[in-house]
Amino acid sequence: LLLPLCVARGQSVVTEVQYAHQDTSIVRYWKNGISIVYTQTWYDDNYFYLVDSATTQVLMMAVGDAVKVNDFRILHDTVYMGGHYIDGLGTKKGWLGFFAIQDFYTGSGNYYCMAAQATIMPDCYGGCFLNQIDEITRLAVYDDAQMGVQIAYIGKNHIVGETLQRVGIGWATYYMGSWSNNIIYNKHAKEEYSDIIATQNYVVALGRDNVNAHLALRIFPKSSFLIPTWVPYPGAPGAWCYHYNTTGQEFADLNLDNDVMATALDGDEFAVAYHYTSSPKDGLAVKTFGITSGMATLLQGLNAQTVRQPGSTWKMRDIGYSLKSGRLMVLNDFDGGTVGNQQSIVYQFPLPALTAGIYYGRYLPGYNLHALAPFGTMQDAFVATGNVIGDFSLSLYWEKYTASTSCGLQDAIDGKPTTATYETPNMATNMNVPTPSPWYFPFSVQVVEKNMICSQP
Repeated sequence: LLLPLCVARGQSVVTEVQYAHQDTSIVRYWKNGISIVYTQTWYDDNYFYLVDSATTQVLMMAVGDAVKVNDFRILHDTVYMGGHYIDGLGTKKGWLGFFAIQDFYTGSGNYYCMAAQATIMPDCYGGCFLNQIDEITRLAVYDDAQMGVQIAYIGKNHIVGETLQRVGIGWATYYMGSWSNNIIYNKHAKEEYSDIIATQNYVVALGRDNVNAHLALRIFPKSSFLIPTWVPYPGAPGAWCYHYNTTGQEFADLNLDNDVMATALDGDEFAVAYHYTSSPKDGLAVKTFGITSGMATLLQGLNAQTVRQPGSTWKMRDIGYSLKSGRLMVLNDFDGGTVGNQQSIVYQFPLPALTAGIYYGRYLPGYNLHALAPFGTMQDAFVATGNVIGDFSLSLYWEKYTASTSCGLQDAIDGKPTTATYETPNMATNMNVPTPSPWYFPFSVQVVEKNMICSQP
């Protein structure tokens, strides 16, 4: 991302990668000043890049045209990714895969992946219906002492023959050379999950209740995350399965406008950010929670009310937390507090205290930003990816949290502390065990260059 000279003098830098055209990008920080970036174009070309702060050269490798990546995470030295695959018949199937980062340096390697097949639903008239995962939208990855790397995911799915779209909670692992996969397919389509995270001891799925637009949570102990409970049919062969924990949580203080995003903090604490609406009172909400005995309790809440400009479409883009710096970062398309029109703004919230006062964000005029990640060994900066509006070249924006000068402009929002209590509705937890279709495909690595666009000392 940065030339060595820029690391020494630049607090804020924007670079552009040559020949990297895209309209969607994702960035995750690896180590030693190195970020991994994914891009996709409007005509379905998609690539992974290794962007090293110590060199102008960027390593690039293509992903198959039939695949789209919606999210990826790095655990150890491996990239785990989720999205969809379109088969030869045009059927969209939820897709998971992984590759070794070291393959960027060796010059070639393989993507190892699986697509979810339409699978019988034992709880629906003895298995007369099929469920198809269409899209995997968000991931969390963590280690298990017995089963290796675990993948928690959010999966859009439908019952074959129906048009109703459900958004379920899934688990997968690649262990001893084979894939396993379970999903709560969201029987009543009541909750629309948009993010999933892993804390020290729990997996947390978060979303919007479609009935009343409230914040919805489901919390699972890692030790029993999506382990199915099988129930034999009375007097007949076979069994159906569900998850034993049917209790969810809802917070009714605000109406969600769209997606909620979350990030793990320290231990079993986590933070969420979302836009709220009950016109004309619209704004950005930030909350932190702690988990005790499988239930979330609000620690702190902050609302930043603002005016939605005509024609604006607010969107949560990404969220991250720097443990060493104690900084929560929220990237969203938002009208802001002082900017007065929609921009892709990165706000900072120093934790643990969400007190009343002014909170600041940065944005690059003329740019769309798509994703962000904490950056650096000391986690004292962030990196965001996006593009110049109308140009679609991959751009990377790096900035220290305490930058005195910036390539971007500043926005300010006025935060007001708030409280919220929860209800514990019963949520159906019927499960499906999708059949994985595994395969692998090779890639080779190319080299492109990045150019400096802006550097502020």
